[in-house]
Amino acid sequence: RLIGLGIGPDDRVALCVERGVEMMVGLLGVLKAGAAYVPLDPAYPAERLAY
Repeated sequence: RLIGLGIGPDDRVALCVERGVEMMVGLLGVLKAGAAYVPLDPAYPAERLAY
């Protein structure tokens, strides 16, 4: 799906999920698309995540 959205090399994708299976699935999808992932902690305040 990421590739279909035009995500590829030189793109960054934010992952805002708890550590676990969901994060690993997202991480593998991002890496398979050739992009880089930016892990975000869902415990952070909304203002910080929006920045």
